[in-house]
Amino acid sequence: MTTLTATKAKAQFLSLLRKTNDLHETYAITHNGQPYAVIMSNDEYEGLLETLEIMNDKVLSRNLLKAIKRADQGKTISFEKAIGRKQRK
Repeated sequence: MTTLTATKAKAQFLSLLRKTNDLHETYAITHNGQPYAVIMSNDEYEGLLETLEIMNDKVLSRNLLKAIKRADQGKTISFEKAIGRKQRK
């Protein structure tokens, strides 16, 4: 993450927006030397919110950890069995 002052961010605002969208760069903006805001792509933001939602759902988190453990043990099923059709190529 790159840190910029509010003055520099203001001068480069459109460029920062393009970089967050195209390159998924994240910027911390400071004001009077203190952290003030963050600029990130909408995709990154939505992903962060989704991750937080999953982490706050105890049942979902527990099931996800169990699934990861089973996968690490090689206990997986085929795409066809899970979805009911062959995977498209």
